[in-house]
Amino acid sequence: MNDLELIRRLRSEVAETDPDTLTGARGHLLAVMARKPAPRRSRRPLTMRITGLAAAAAVAATAVVIVTGQAATPVKPPASAGDVLPLTSARNILLVAAASAERTPQGSGTYWYIKRESEDGRHVWGESWTTRDGQRWSRGEPGNGPGVVKEPSGTFWLGPADSGAEVSMEDLEALPTDPEALRQKVTSMQKGDPADELDVAVLPLTSLIAELPAPAEVRSAAFRALAELPGVQRMGAVGGGEELLIQSGKHERRLVVDPETSQVIRTSWLPTATGGSMGTNRGLFIKLTTGWTDELPR
Repeated sequence: MNDLELIRRLRSEVAETDPDTLTGARGHLLAVMARKPAPRRSRRPLTMRITGLAAAAAVAATAVVIVTGQAATPVKPPASAGDVLPLTSARNILLVAAASAERTPQGSGTYWYIKRESEDGRHVWGESWTTRDGQRWSRGEPGNGPGVVKEPSGTFWLGPADSGAEVSMEDLEALPTDPEALRQKVTSMQKGDPADELDVAVLPLTSLIAELPAPAEVRSAAFRALAELPGVQRMGAVGGGEELLIQSGKHERRLVVDPETSQVIRTSWLPTATGGSMGTNRGLFIKLTTGWTDELPR
């Protein structure tokens, strides 16, 4: 029997599902492979014989996998945080977002852009463009007139102005990148205990992940610090990400976080970057857009 006949025979036998037939085919293959090859006058037939037997062995091996249902372990790319941690708890979601934030490169635009609007985009509740050297233009911010306004200051706030701390971009870059050290630092920066808050770190940590141009390592630490706080619950997957409920004292805040991009997509309440507070009625959300851009305010 030559190699081609052997392969044809094995293929016809393997196509049958009878176990005895498969066993017989396998035994026949092993017997053939155990034979000593007859002397050849040239190397070409020998090469063809080895190749033929290898192909036959591959056919038989494939047949065994199909019949028994045992699949070979696939080769996977390097695991991401989402592969390692299932998105089944608020803590895991925040930790996956922390890993995403850490590997997101710092933007290179001219302006740090913030936009707050209704979910349907029909109402805009404020836009701002802030340069790295502290100049800011805004539109639609509370207390400002129509159109784009040049602000007197381009600083940011960690938490509301009545209890938080005013910070520059340099201050944000100097914040600790260790989660516990960051929590302690932002707590010490607060002017006093915000009314009815269970943990004073909640507001500044929320500011860091939602609106402020914090470095990647600082945002990552803020996500990790929030993951260790009590009162954070997973509400489930929603459009754009995962909805989280942050229970702090008498207040409930809902965030929609995209763990893969680390962006806060929507929120029901937040301390704004300019020192104010913004919230919606129950069930409604503020849509957030943040990031570096070179597009000038119009």
